[in-house]
Amino acid sequence: MSRNPSFSELRALLDEVARRYEKARAGYEFDFDEEIEPFLKGNEETVMSIRNMKTDFRFNAATRKKAEEEFMELLMACHMRRFSKKVYREKYKFLNMWLAHAEREALFGCGH
Repeated sequence: MSRNPSFSELRALLDEVARRYEKARAGYEFDFDEEIEPFLKGNEETVMSIRNMKTDFRFNAATRKKAEEEFMELLMACHMRRFSKKVYREKYKFLNMWLAHAEREALFGCGH
Protein backbone atom coordinates (compact mmCIF):
# COMPACT_ATOMS: atom_id res chain seq x y z
CA MET A 1 0.00 0.00 0.00
CA SER A 2 1.44 3.36 -0.97
CA ARG A 3 1.24 6.34 1.28
CA ASN A 4 1.95 10.01 1.13
CA PRO A 5 5.46 11.03 2.09
CA SER A 6 6.08 13.24 5.07
CA PHE A 7 8.78 15.90 5.08
CA SER A 8 9.49 15.29 8.77
CA GLU A 9 9.85 11.51 8.23
CA LEU A 10 12.22 11.92 5.29
CA ARG A 11 14.19 14.67 7.02
CA ALA A 12 14.55 12.57 10.19
CA LEU A 13 15.64 9.58 8.10
CA LEU A 14 18.27 11.66 6.30
CA ASP A 15 19.52 12.87 9.70
CA GLU A 16 19.73 9.25 10.90
CA VAL A 17 21.69 8.32 7.77
CA ALA A 18 24.17 11.09 8.61
CA ARG A 19 24.45 9.91 12.21
CA ARG A 20 25.07 6.32 11.14
CA TYR A 21 27.64 7.34 8.54
CA GLU A 22 29.61 9.36 11.08
CA LYS A 23 29.45 6.42 13.48
CA ALA A 24 30.76 4.07 10.77
CA ARG A 25 33.52 6.52 9.82
CA ALA A 26 34.55 6.63 13.49
CA GLY A 27 35.12 2.87 13.39
CA TYR A 28 31.85 1.37 14.57
CA GLU A 29 31.00 -1.88 12.79
CA PHE A 30 27.28 -2.37 12.34
CA ASP A 31 25.88 -5.89 12.63
CA PHE A 32 23.95 -6.74 9.46
CA ASP A 33 21.30 -8.95 11.06
CA GLU A 34 20.74 -6.82 14.15
CA GLU A 35 21.22 -3.27 12.87
CA ILE A 36 21.47 -2.91 9.09
CA GLU A 37 18.74 -5.23 7.83
CA PRO A 38 16.07 -3.96 10.28
CA PHE A 39 17.04 -0.37 9.41
CA LEU A 40 16.67 -1.07 5.68
CA LYS A 41 13.39 -2.94 6.01
CA GLY A 42 11.98 -0.42 8.46
CA ASN A 43 12.71 2.56 6.22
CA GLU A 44 12.20 1.27 2.70
CA GLU A 45 8.51 2.22 2.64
CA THR A 46 9.34 5.74 3.83
CA VAL A 47 11.86 6.20 1.02
CA MET A 48 9.59 4.61 -1.57
CA SER A 49 6.87 7.07 -0.60
CA ILE A 50 8.87 9.67 -2.55
CA ARG A 51 7.16 8.30 -5.67
CA ASN A 52 3.88 9.70 -4.33
CA MET A 53 5.20 13.25 -4.13
CA LYS A 54 3.88 15.88 -6.46
CA THR A 55 6.18 17.15 -9.18
CA ASP A 56 6.88 20.59 -10.55
CA PHE A 57 9.00 21.93 -13.39
CA ARG A 58 12.19 21.36 -11.36
CA PHE A 59 11.30 18.29 -9.31
CA ASN A 60 10.06 16.24 -12.23
CA ALA A 61 9.36 12.51 -12.42
CA ALA A 62 12.97 11.65 -13.36
CA THR A 63 14.38 13.68 -10.47
CA ARG A 64 11.88 12.13 -8.08
CA LYS A 65 12.99 8.64 -9.19
CA LYS A 66 16.66 9.59 -8.80
CA ALA A 67 15.98 10.91 -5.28
CA GLU A 68 14.37 7.62 -4.35
CA GLU A 69 17.32 5.63 -5.74
CA GLU A 70 19.94 7.85 -4.08
CA PHE A 71 18.14 7.61 -0.74
CA MET A 72 18.00 3.80 -0.94
CA GLU A 73 21.70 3.68 -1.74
CA LEU A 74 22.54 5.88 1.24
CA LEU A 75 20.43 3.70 3.56
CA MET A 76 22.86 0.87 2.90
CA ALA A 77 26.09 2.77 2.31
CA CYS A 78 25.87 4.80 5.51
CA HIS A 79 26.91 1.67 7.42
CA MET A 80 30.18 1.22 5.52
CA ARG A 81 33.28 2.90 6.87
CA ARG A 82 34.99 2.84 3.48
CA PHE A 83 32.12 4.43 1.57
CA SER A 84 33.66 7.47 -0.13
CA LYS A 85 33.12 10.64 1.87
CA LYS A 86 32.98 12.63 -1.38
CA VAL A 87 30.28 10.40 -2.89
CA TYR A 88 28.38 10.38 0.40
CA ARG A 89 28.41 14.18 0.56
CA GLU A 90 27.25 14.52 -3.05
CA LYS A 91 24.32 12.17 -2.48
CA TYR A 92 23.45 13.73 0.86
CA LYS A 93 23.58 17.24 -0.61
CA PHE A 94 21.40 16.17 -3.55
CA LEU A 95 18.76 14.71 -1.23
CA ASN A 96 18.92 17.61 1.20
CA MET A 97 18.45 20.10 -1.64
CA TRP A 98 15.41 18.28 -3.08
CA LEU A 99 13.79 17.75 0.30
CA ALA A 100 14.13 21.48 0.99
CA HIS A 101 12.70 22.28 -2.46
CA ALA A 102 9.77 19.90 -1.97
CA GLU A 103 9.03 21.42 1.44
CA ARG A 104 9.22 24.97 0.08
CA GLU A 105 6.99 24.16 -2.89
CA ALA A 106 4.52 22.02 -0.89
CA LEU A 107 5.15 18.92 -3.02
CA PHE A 108 4.47 16.46 -0.23
CA GLY A 109 1.28 14.57 -0.80
CA CYS A 110 -0.21 12.73 -3.73
CA GLY A 111 0.14 13.94 -7.24
CA HIS A 112 2.16 13.50 -10.39
